[in-house]
Amino acid sequence: LAERLVSDGVDVSIDKWDLKEGHDKFNFMETMVKSPDIDKVLIILDKIYSEKADQRAGGVGTETQIISPNIYVNVSQEKFIPIVCVRDEDGNAFIPTYLEGRIYIDLSEQEHYETNYEKLLRNIFKRPAYNKPKIGKAPSYLFEETPMSHKTSSIIRSFDNQIEKNPKRINSITRDFLEEFYSNLMDYTITFTSRDTVTFGKEICDNINSYTPLRNDFILFFEKVTKSEIELEIDILIRFLERLPLLTSPQDNRSSWSPNEFDNFRFFIHELFLYLIAVGLKNANYTFVEELLYSSYFFQDENNYKNEPKMFEKFYKHVDIIKQYYNQTYSQNFYSPMADLMIKRIPDGYTRDHLVDADLLCYYVAELNNLYWFPITYVYKTRGKFELFDRLISKRHFDKVKLLFNVSNTKELQDKLTTIQKNDKNPERVRYSGCYDSVIPIYKIIDIDKIGTTR
Repeated sequence: LAERLVSDGVDVSIDKWDLKEGHDKFNFMETMVKSPDIDKVLIILDKIYSEKADQRAGGVGTETQIISPNIYVNVSQEKFIPIVCVRDEDGNAFIPTYLEGRIYIDLSEQEHYETNYEKLLRNIFKRPAYNKPKIGKAPSYLFEETPMSHKTSSIIRSFDNQIEKNPKRINSITRDFLEEFYSNLMDYTITFTSRDTVTFGKEICDNINSYTPLRNDFILFFEKVTKSEIELEIDILIRFLERLPLLTSPQDNRSSWSPNEFDNFRFFIHELFLYLIAVGLKNANYTFVEELLYSSYFFQDENNYKNEPKMFEKFYKHVDIIKQYYNQTYSQNFYSPMADLMIKRIPDGYTRDHLVDADLLCYYVAELNNLYWFPITYVYKTRGKFELFDRLISKRHFDKVKLLFNVSNTKELQDKLTTIQKNDKNPERVRYSGCYDSVIPIYKIIDIDKIGTTR
């Protein structure tokens, strides 16, 4: 062992090499323990050593008397490394009493010898296989006002364990989560303290920001659902979404109210739908996205009366009440304070493009189906490309995403895009007033003639 350590760059002191005739062997032993030039002391353990150490017999007994007080008091515990080189017939290591409880390096088995020898070498050179990371900065939200605690968080924490035990529970867990989420959402009803527009806008913005932890629970839950290989019964989510518009009017018997009192819920509804699309796109769960974009929604009004089915455009909401307060707070005018507030609220794990691409997909699907959806976040796109569309020249990719365009083959999509192109007299019509940038028409992002032409 000493020879191999030397060959690996370790300067070893051992009695066979360094203790000569005329030297004081007790002084040699003490030097090994106390000298600052000795970084490590390897204590090689076998049956005879352990017995002599316990009995304080012979040279081993002397060593034990020298080492024992120092191992606990005077010297760093890391200096003494027990090395187990043999075991008894039951597989137990020979450990003397004074070293019991010490972590040792096991060189007793040939099978694991090389791995444990490397561990010893790393210890000596202070090059551990695992380094403690540098302490980072505590998250700023820890020092902000304590947010409301929601049961939705505990449902998320148990999700993986529950699904692993019983995959079929995904539907009941989703029902429980959405029921709890809806109940928590109602707690954010605002009772306004002022009719002043700026104060009104501030209360809406503060309310939206206080709801962020609950929204993040929603996003995280559906991250897990859309990553799962177990298919969700989509009607559970559809029925939840159908209930959301109820929050945009009074749930009591009030005879009068201002529509602006429910603008926070309008914001929530629009943002939640965008994140459902964003989550599905991020996890390439195109069936999930297609269900949201093409399902019929039987929305309820405050009297619980089911109207004619509508499409996803019902989730498009406009919130204007925050404009005066928002522009005043940030000392500039925004094309859409609502869009900017959404961008400022993007959670960890998502980028602007995740949200903007979801918004743009809603717009393009709406255009293909004669619906209305203005992509309020389009001016915040950080890159010109939209991979979902860029890859449509691939037949394999087209077959994965064609359901998003409600087509069964490339010709159907080409015909749809050609029709839009022919009817579009003003390609730059979709833009904010006074804004230089417009929304790029879908027939300009997709090379119509190349759809599905490569593998």
